[in-house]
Amino acid sequence: MRAFSLFLIPILLLSACAAVDDSKKSITLDKALWHYETAIRWVDFTSANSLRRPENSTDYSPDPALLKHIKVTSYNVQNTTTSADHAEVDITVEIIYYHDERMTLTTITDSQKWKYDPEIKAWYITTPLPAFR
Repeated sequence: MRAFSLFLIPILLLSACAAVDDSKKSITLDKALWHYETAIRWVDFTSANSLRRPENSTDYSPDPALLKHIKVTSYNVQNTTTSADHAEVDITVEIIYYHDERMTLTTITDSQKWKYDPEIKAWYITTPLPAFR
């Protein structure tokens, strides 16, 4: 029985460490998502862009002259899917905004892919900024 206990203790400790690591990942993801959402809602695209690491150099990049006319009225997360290893998250967001010279509400769906960087223990978004028009 004692040998079994000595074998079981390290396994329990390792699984506890993994749970703590997943919990820390979740907390840092929540913070990154909050910062990104806040930046988009307040039309601070420089801050939103600072959380990005584009995977494709041809990603859409909104025109800065256009962005100064965009006013976001709503940012609602519609769906979240997490990978089995908790290192990637796909999020679908509905964004409602208007262009201050046109004054018509426009709704877009923004598909976001977030990835965790274990070296710096932080999340980053790989997809482009929302496609405001």
